Amino acid sequence: MPILSSSLTLIVVVTCLMLANWQHNRAQDKQTRLDNISALQAKGTIRWSDLQFLPNGLNKTGIKMQLSGHLLSDQYWLLDNRVFKQQVGFDVLAVFYPAQSNKAMIVNLGWVKAPQSRAHKAIVNLPTQKITLQVQLKQGDLAGFYLQKQVANNAPWPKRIQYIDLTIMQQESATELIDFIAYSSRAQFSLQPHYKPVVMPPEKHLAYALQWLLLAIAALVVFIFAVKPFTKNRIRLGDQLE
Repeated sequence: MPILSSSLTLIVVVTCLMLANWQHNRAQDKQTRLDNISALQAKGTIRWSDLQFLPNGLNKTGIKMQLSGHLLSDQYWLLDNRVFKQQVGFDVLAVFYPAQSNKAMIVNLGWVKAPQSRAHKAIVNLPTQKITLQVQLKQGDLAGFYLQKQVANNAPWPKRIQYIDLTIMQQESATELIDFIAYSSRAQFSLQPHYKPVVMPPEKHLAYALQWLLLAIAALVVFIFAVKPFTKNRIRLGDQLE
């Protein structure tokens, strides 16, 4: 019995400590990301032409930018299962051509409420004239967590998607896209921006790390108190045999 209980306790304690360390590392990563974003945003709002003066290899997540240019108003994607104020809807993503640029980029224009029936798509009237957007950039992991692999489809516009995949969006729009996207920070075209660069703050990860650490300590304490009577009985039995 002690061997089995010792093994199970060891497994539980080690697992909890590993999870605590993982959450602690996540907290450090999130804090580093927030520090980088704060440093970039301290520079203020930049323009498209200022990108060329940024250091090579710099992750552009968090940069605030003012964009002027044109949207492909007849081609946009509906990013599915987006929740805003406890309502289910879509994020509207469209191809945007910055002025004086030979490449395009994807802009998340904001959230729109989903129709009552899944058979219908949300229809958004996007402008055809030149517009100016206030945005925040994101680069790196754009897809996030997903269960099913997405493939390009020939469905009519707007196209419903489950996550952001620039390679597929480039194929579907037949447009060369840069490797980062922009999130609108100002409500326009009856769409509601709701982007947050970091969803779960570092403090929450630290709280989870502490929780797992306390569980490891609790498991160890319970084991010690559980085997103490058994150990005493072993000692008494040994004394009697002598």
